[in-house]
Amino acid sequence: MITELMKSYRAVLCSRCNEPIPASSRVVSLLDEIEHIDTNVPHKFIARCKLCGYESVYAISDVQRFDGEPRNRNSRARAARA
Repeated sequence: MITELMKSYRAVLCSRCNEPIPASSRVVSLLDEIEHIDTNVPHKFIARCKLCGYESVYAISDVQRFDGEPRNRNSRARAARA
């Protein structure tokens, strides 16, 4: 019997294009830490969308789990804009 493991990652949705932005390992560890501590202190982080390049501030509570693997940056499209 072959069991396939479903890959998933944590990310926030870009506020401009709605593309998932993968959360860094530091944000994920902070999220895990906050889940175990009862606190009302808001935690925020900055993330840049790999698709549209828009950067914004997101709350830790905005982080969601997505199935699959994060999208890779299209370096050719970025180089063409430069």
